[in-house]
Amino acid sequence: MPIDLTEIAADQIRKILKDQGMSDQSVLRVGIKGRNTAGFNYILDLTEVRHEDDVVGQSNNITIVSDPISYPSLDGTEIDFRDDSSGRGFVFKNPHAVKLPVHPPSTSGAAPSTGVHAAQGDGATGTTITDALQNKALEAAIVEKLRSIFDPEIPVNIYDLGLIYRIDISKDKDVTIDMTLTAPGCPVAGSMPPSVQQAVESVEEVKSAKVNLVWEPPWSKDRMSEEAVLQLGL
Repeated sequence: MPIDLTEIAADQIRKILKDQGMSDQSVLRVGIKGRNTAGFNYILDLTEVRHEDDVVGQSNNITIVSDPISYPSLDGTEIDFRDDSSGRGFVFKNPHAVKLPVHPPSTSGAAPSTGVHAAQGDGATGTTITDALQNKALEAAIVEKLRSIFDPEIPVNIYDLGLIYRIDISKDKDVTIDMTLTAPGCPVAGSMPPSVQQAVESVEEVKSAKVNLVWEPPWSKDRMSEEAVLQLGL
């Protein structure tokens, strides 16, 4: 059985590809990097890099690649995406994943048991993955929120207008944004950054947000997205 993406996960991947401006040659790389008591630690990222020995598959029109060492433990895995009260991110349903028992420290001085009693997972085991794609998924949610904020003088949202220069997400989910305005004398220079900060902090996974107003490089129409250019008829 191949590695499968649910429709929700595939839609999220496509959204990340679009927001990151990645090419049509990009693939979803899935791998395994060790394990913990909850199951496997997964590698999940979008990349244009392929290797000759990669195992290649397709699911919901997304190309999936995996290294030949990881693939036997991934065969038959379903990757889903959750955005609910339990959290936001990619979740693996892996038939090969097992939970390992956590042995409490011995208080009797006896040597700890070396026996491992593996229990079959509940279908959502081993959900610890690298931060790369999770942060891209969070960035996609932030971009979606930024697209709800419009420039007061031009009827285009600030993201497609090209006013957002940088979105940086720390390991602790603190977000730093560098943004500009169409002109230094813009009347919303004082109110726009706090509005952006408030919008970003409303994204559930974001711990805090800091917005820096920068003027270099100066904004120009070349920074606008294709959607914005079409919307304005330029």
